[in-house]
Amino acid sequence: MTGESDNTVRASNLVYILEKYGYRKGVEASSKHRFTIINNLPSPTYTEFIGREADMRILLERLSPDHGAHMITVHGIGGVGKTALVLAAAYLCLKGSRENLNIAPKFDAIIFTSAKQQELYPDGILQRQQGQRNLREIFREIGNALGDPTIIQSPPNDQSDRVRQILSRQRTLLIVDNMETIEDRSGVIEFLYNLPIGVKVVITTRERIALLPISLQNLTLDDSLQLIQQQAQEKGITLNDEESRQLYGHTGGIPLAIVYAIGQVSSGYSLNSVLERLASATGDVARFCFEQSVQGITGQPAHKLLMSLAIFPNSPTQAAVAEVAGLTTAPDSNNDGLALLQRLSLVNQNSETKRYEMLSLTREYALAKLAANPDFEREARRRWVRWYLDFANIYAGEDWENSKHYKRLEAEEVNLRAVLYWCKDQDHYEEVRDLGLLLNHYANLYAYWDDRLDWWQWLVEQSERRGEWSFLVIFIIRKTWLLIRECSEKSLKEAEEMLQRAWVLRDHADLCDQADLAENIARLQIRQKNYPDARAWLDTEQKLVTQANLTEQKHIRYYIPVLYHRAVILHKENKYSEAKILFQEVMLSAKRINWYRVINSAQNWLADIAIEQGDRDGAQQLLTKGIIVADSSKNKRRLARYQRSLAKWQRRWGSAEQADKLAREAMDAFEHLGMIQDADEMQLLLNCS
Repeated sequence: MTGESDNTVRASNLVYILEKYGYRKGVEASSKHRFTIINNLPSPTYTEFIGREADMRILLERLSPDHGAHMITVHGIGGVGKTALVLAAAYLCLKGSRENLNIAPKFDAIIFTSAKQQELYPDGILQRQQGQRNLREIFREIGNALGDPTIIQSPPNDQSDRVRQILSRQRTLLIVDNMETIEDRSGVIEFLYNLPIGVKVVITTRERIALLPISLQNLTLDDSLQLIQQQAQEKGITLNDEESRQLYGHTGGIPLAIVYAIGQVSSGYSLNSVLERLASATGDVARFCFEQSVQGITGQPAHKLLMSLAIFPNSPTQAAVAEVAGLTTAPDSNNDGLALLQRLSLVNQNSETKRYEMLSLTREYALAKLAANPDFEREARRRWVRWYLDFANIYAGEDWENSKHYKRLEAEEVNLRAVLYWCKDQDHYEEVRDLGLLLNHYANLYAYWDDRLDWWQWLVEQSERRGEWSFLVIFIIRKTWLLIRECSEKSLKEAEEMLQRAWVLRDHADLCDQADLAENIARLQIRQKNYPDARAWLDTEQKLVTQANLTEQKHIRYYIPVLYHRAVILHKENKYSEAKILFQEVMLSAKRINWYRVINSAQNWLADIAIEQGDRDGAQQLLTKGIIVADSSKNKRRLARYQRSLAKWQRRWGSAEQADKLAREAMDAFEHLGMIQDADEMQLLLNCS
């Protein structure tokens, strides 16, 4: 679909549309006759109607005389293609009526009126000199279309009755385009509402009207790419797949923006310069699509909400946007403002998630407006950061305490990352420090955050520069955990150097952090297959845990890693029976504090031991239960390890084909997670097949 300035499709190409929408050709009353249908539809401007299958089907159903709808509204943001959809449907009705085909509802007259004040062309925004912007001008257009001058010749007070009388003589489709710019809208709607039953009225508007609405959103990726290629071909230019996707990303699937952009490229502008213009709040597209709507809310709570919504890269909850807009203590203003933004089609509330969504083009415009209000932006950003810090304090933390809340973090992951990036760019060290530490365990278990090493390195440098030695030790622990997991020669060497440095600084940290530091050193020794030294560091870790004098629950939490890594060492030494006893002890201890991730992990190790000991049924039972838990909890690292174990089981007792499939899935996951040694291990398994 093209934008609202591309109003219709050529009647000669409508067969394509009919087939696309699933309408079958009817039986003609007489192949020798074509019926004369009164209409004033504007001339077609493009050759193929793209997308909107579901919307077109709904509109045609509601235009049917069997449907009780009398007035239908099609609403959406400027440029989304409201007029194009309605006129494409009108041409289907015209063709069906002329040729007596059962492809669309039939009418004796189809009348188009428009209050549109401007059009967007590749050359810019052009003001329209003609249009029906009030009830009298609508009457005039109806009279002109029907060839009946008596409508305008009648006294003003009698014209409404005269129009109703004339329209009652035939089945009429009346289109009222751009309702939001019509003067005395309430009077026009009252007139339309009281038209005879044989008249179907379709209204297009940027503002929602509670009259059987059809809400248009942006085009899907596939439809947008199809429109891009269609327009490029018509304009004689070539865009490759990457350029097409770039254009989609900048237009957000708004048809008019796509048509405008390609028109600009065909006029000689580079694609990059056109993409920059699309993002500009003062550009033609932004002005055409948003300026009129936003001007009407400037200074109101709705304007604050619009700018606040733009701060969130992913759709926020109502509570979050109210906080950022500074309207938490004014719930009525918040509710009314969000309702107004939805009525203006600037935002949309997802019916399932109840979150507020904004098209990318709208967001770019709103961000520009935000930048133009620096005082408000400064306070809104401060509230934004504070809201997510409070949110993370509630739902983040260590996985043995808050893992049941991690689904809440997943829903906010994109926004949380945006807060981290913004704070880092603004050199807000304390906010990055606090939020990064809160999110550490969640990111380790559930997220593909391939930039976390960079985050921890930045925090290492910043904490050292500020002389925050206790935090420096913590950040080294966090970074080396990732380096050891990666397990490349380079990463292990870097981890060793950093851990040696941190151990020298250990007295600046509390005993729990010192225990974590000793554990990381033990993990490093295990990866380097230096098991005696690893055991010595686990002894040190155990002593530190004992000296910390922790509560029973927390003591169990810090003692479990000692048991766990001792069991891992025994497994590495092929002492499977001894390792099995320790892993069973790990599971029992973890159950006492509901540390489900460790329970699931120990179960995986026990399954591996069962495979090594030839216990086919025992291994299968453990793996079947364990992988269900790993998958349902979305623990990517643990799921990959279960896939690895299942591949080994299939290799020994099951299907070689299934073993290869599982090994490849595990290898892909390990690569995504940056676990190089584990990925290499799966490659060896595949090579041996």
